[in-house]
Amino acid sequence: MKHFLAADLGGTKILFQLITDQNEVVLEKEYVSEKFSGFDAAVAAFLNEDEIKNSTVDSACFAVAGPVSGRNASITNLPWQINADKLAEQFTIEHVHLCNDFVAVAHGISCLTDDEIITLQQGEPNEHAPRAVIGAGTGLGQAIMLPEDKGWRVLATEGGHADFAPTDNLQLALLEHVLEQFSHVSYERIVSGDGLVTIYEFLLIYQDYIENTELRQAMKSGDAAAVISQFALEQTDEIAEQALDLFIKIYGAQAGNLALTVLPMAGLYIAGGIAAKNVQRFIEGPFLTAFLAKGKMAKLIHKIPVRLILQPKVGLLGAGLLARQYQV
Repeated sequence: MKHFLAADLGGTKILFQLITDQNEVVLEKEYVSEKFSGFDAAVAAFLNEDEIKNSTVDSACFAVAGPVSGRNASITNLPWQINADKLAEQFTIEHVHLCNDFVAVAHGISCLTDDEIITLQQGEPNEHAPRAVIGAGTGLGQAIMLPEDKGWRVLATEGGHADFAPTDNLQLALLEHVLEQFSHVSYERIVSGDGLVTIYEFLLIYQDYIENTELRQAMKSGDAAAVISQFALEQTDEIAEQALDLFIKIYGAQAGNLALTVLPMAGLYIAGGIAAKNVQRFIEGPFLTAFLAKGKMAKLIHKIPVRLILQPKVGLLGAGLLARQYQV
């Protein structure tokens, strides 16, 4: 029996999975990225787990939240450098494949069931046209999918680092606020976990608002972005609600930018934990309004199907699929 190792490596967490050639999961485990000095240490920790420490890995695919160049990769939000050949030698793995994390997400779409995707806009689907994927989490990932034979050719991008373009006076003020901290303001600075916190902090100052002390204390003791989302969804804090709505509005605008760039008539897919955890807000909130607000191109963008991925492990599923494909 062959074993394949998949990993979805992000700036916050690493999710590992060891699967068989029968697609059975032998072990799955999540680690906190910052607890390791490098990715090799995280791989060693996983492979040393009691359940699998005697297993042989035939092929591996590591999906990396950052740019991949040949056999090398770097993590955008971690000071790690990864080399596939060194990992293959260190862990005696016949083949190690590196890919951008949103390349893995794109491939993982084929592994999803119908109830793991919801449609935000039906559009006029054309499965012979491209697809596009966008997703906010620790960062903002994007990928392009081109139809090829019976599958898809996936192109990684770093489009999340494109310049943030405000669409109203409030967003102009937000841009000025963030420019005081950074020399370059990308969409990722705004549409990410840290970005939601940035929006919240900005609105406190912009509206001269007396902060909810319970919310602030919760932010200090946990995931600040998740706390803001929670308070917003529970409608227990006005600024948290405004912050989440502004975040979703800007998210929709950038998704629309990607849609105009690619014209993904086979579907624009929204991935990432933030969307999956705030589904109702994406359905009812300003996402589609901002997505569609493209002036002369509004009629065209109405035709693009928009789908939201509910499965948070779609990137891991894609990495597992690629690990099996790239076996020697």
